[in-house]
Amino acid sequence: MKRSIITVLAFALVTVVSAGAFAFGPGHGRGMGIGYEACPMTGGTVTPEQSQKFAKFQSDILPLKQKMLQLRTELMTLRAQTPTDWNAISANRKEMVDVRMEIQKKAAQGGFLGAGCGACRHGSGRLGMGRMGRL
Repeated sequence: MKRSIITVLAFALVTVVSAGAFAFGPGHGRGMGIGYEACPMTGGTVTPEQSQKFAKFQSDILPLKQKMLQLRTELMTLRAQTPTDWNAISANRKEMVDVRMEIQKKAAQGGFLGAGCGACRHGSGRLGMGRMGRL
């Protein structure tokens, strides 16, 4: 009886310890990645001028982001209708691409490569913030 209790307790201890190890994992996943330190979107090590420049960029693209939200809402409405109007969905998607391209153009003009889509790219081509802030 005593031996079986000790065996069960030992098994429970091993299970708890291994569950904790699996919960933390190897440390790879979403979150701050390459480019975080110098990314204006994260408030990393940037100068006040860069911060002001990025704030201006954000205010410049605000109407475009609002337009994108409106187009997404329209797209959900179009998809929910029966029968589905595929021509209207196609036109909506094309307009969304145009708005996204306009945001990317403004980002490139402002010196924020990839900032319009929520990525911090700093020459290496690697993503910094993952999918955060994606349009």
